[in-house]
Amino acid sequence: MNVSLYVARRYLTSKKASGFISVIAYLAMGGVVLGVAALIIILSVTNGFSGEIKNRLIGMNAHINIRRFDGEPITNYHALIDSLSEWSDVVGAAPVIDSKVIIVSKRDFGRVDGIPIWGIDPKNFPKVSDLSKHLLYSDREEILLGDVEGEDQKGIILGEYLARRLKVGPGFEVLLFTVRNIDVENTVLDGLVPKTWPFLIVDHFESGMYQYDDNYAFIHLKDAQRILGIGDVVTDIHIRVKDIYTAPEIGESLAETFKYPYRISDWTQLFPEFFRWIELEKWAIFIALSLIVLVAAFNIMSILVMSVLIKTSEIGILRTMGCSISEIYRIFVYQGLIIGGAGTILGCIIGTAVCYAQQRFDVISIPGDVYLINSLPVDMAVIDFLLVVCVSMTICLSTSIYPARKAAKLMPVRAIRHIL
Repeated sequence: MNVSLYVARRYLTSKKASGFISVIAYLAMGGVVLGVAALIIILSVTNGFSGEIKNRLIGMNAHINIRRFDGEPITNYHALIDSLSEWSDVVGAAPVIDSKVIIVSKRDFGRVDGIPIWGIDPKNFPKVSDLSKHLLYSDREEILLGDVEGEDQKGIILGEYLARRLKVGPGFEVLLFTVRNIDVENTVLDGLVPKTWPFLIVDHFESGMYQYDDNYAFIHLKDAQRILGIGDVVTDIHIRVKDIYTAPEIGESLAETFKYPYRISDWTQLFPEFFRWIELEKWAIFIALSLIVLVAAFNIMSILVMSVLIKTSEIGILRTMGCSISEIYRIFVYQGLIIGGAGTILGCIIGTAVCYAQQRFDVISIPGDVYLINSLPVDMAVIDFLLVVCVSMTICLSTSIYPARKAAKLMPVRAIRHIL
């Protein structure tokens, strides 16, 4: 039997133990519970938000993108896509034209805006994008672009907030004209008028990412080639892989196969600062909330110091009965670990219960028009649990060392004098 552990438990649970110390011990344990539970909940919510944003960003973008270094269009994109279909890790590949146009509401010519526009192949693009899942009005399993049944115009899909800005909706007409057709210096002098292209709005999309919903529009690949006057070429090839976290490695392999003039980039290179900021924010919150555990741990140290002072005579008796210095030392270290360990376990249980309840029942709701989601997203990660437990126990152990050393240094004779 471990004598030190037995005595440590008796000191904490004995009915003869000081009531004042017992109350403070429970308060200290409560502080650890609060700190650990808060850490687990906040880290899980941060993971949930990060994952939600990542899914939305990646859902609208390619896992891997191919384009030319010199910015020139890709002419042999059919052969490249056929070659990519032979890669086992590649789920799909689709040609895309990424350009900029000026859009004008035919309803109100005063509403003019320059926007990014993507020319896409409606059959292949759903293999590399979640656009079809974000359509608001039409069949979400099919992207309807190109010729519109019963109409002369071609179809266009606008971001929801872009459509609101232009005050248009499905069935309304807009005019597009390409930026490259505008000669700023000569337009007025020579009386040149850029050629306009009428399009009919067939749908809106709302991805949940404001920068897309407020700016982007989609048209058929053939229509983009026609209005830009570039022929049968594309600017990009979007690729989706089975596992997004293997995209960097697959991208490196693709770069070895598709060499210059092609440039291969993956999703981690699209928004590196953004994801770095989320990660930095997560650890800043972790450090801040760890202070709760630290304060509780200092309470544990205060309890143990008072316990040493109150039980000085008992320590002397234990020493005369043959307890070594290391055994006395371990008694008080074990007390700190018992209080900290119990608080950590309870904190983990409470934190897990709260996170599970939020995942299962959406207990906490948030305004969807502000945060774009209706409930707090939660993603519990094992690595976060292990980190919280390790940090909590390390802090509790560290604050137990000083009183344990103080108890171990007591001389038996001087300690026994406290009995008299």
